[in-house]
Parts: sequence; C-alpha cells; structure tokens
Amino acid sequence: MPRSANLASVLEQTLAELAPQQLLVISDAPELTQTAKAYAPGCTHGAATNFDSVDWPSVDLAIVDGDIELDSAHAIQLVSRLRDVYARQVLVIAPSTPRQPLNRSVLIGLGFHRRPIEGPTTSTRHWYSFDLAHYKTTPDWLNARHWANPELWDKFRW
Repeated sequence: MPRSANLASVLEQTLAELAPQQLLVISDAPELTQTAKAYAPGCTHGAATNFDSVDWPSVDLAIVDGDIELDSAHAIQLVSRLRDVYARQVLVIAPSTPRQPLNRSVLIGLGFHRRPIEGPTTSTRHWYSFDLAHYKTTPDWLNARHWANPELWDKFRW
C-alpha cells in the first residue's frame, strides 16, 4: 500500500471514529484535503503559511499536517492557537524524525497524547491528539471532603 493511500485510509478511520461536525485541515498534501472534503464537504482547509492573517471558525476537529513548511516557532504557535482557541480537538500528524518542528517532545510538552493506529501501517508518521475534555482527570483529593471540612469549623481557628 502506498504511503499516501495509507495516510488517507488512517484519516478516514479517524474521522469515522471522532465524527466531527466542523472540520479544519491545515495541510499541503492533496490526499489529506481530498479525504477530509470527501468526509465533510464543507470543511475548511488551507496552508499554514499565512495563518496570522486568517480568522478561522471554531471547529470540532482541527487536523495539522506535520510536514508543512514552517519554522519551529510558527509551528508551535499554530498548534497552540488551534488547541487553545479554535478547536475542541486537535490532531497532529507528525513525522517520526526528531528534527521536524512538530516532533514527539514538542507535542508531548504541549499536552498531546500519542494516538494508537489500528491495522497495518507502512507510514513513518505518528498521530497525536489533544482533547481538553480528556486532558487531565480530576484527582481524588480535589473534592469538598478534603477541602471544606465543615465538621472542623468550630474546633480550630485558622
């Protein structure tokens, strides 16, 4: 299976699993934009070279191709802006080489998690996702039982 066909099929599976209503794709690869358009005909897509002047709509899922031609600072700013402002979920398709701007250590540092890919893969790319709803689980100690302690209000003076 060619690399582009593999990338498109994994993207199809991911879109079917996540089922976004609004979709934003930032990629220079035609196979990614064509697959996204086939899934959601009204999806927004574009290159990342002029993202400072673009006012993107708020979307359910934003997909960023890690092979886009950006320097490290602009790539991190792009992914951070999508994560913080424009998208509920962000999916980054990153190359496996650590020399790329959106490598494993950068994405893990931004709060992304590696997404497992099912089936045979011939691609050297890794998929990372960020979902604010699943970013951090609430710890057990963070509840009223440990903080308020109304049974101690008359016993101690703080």
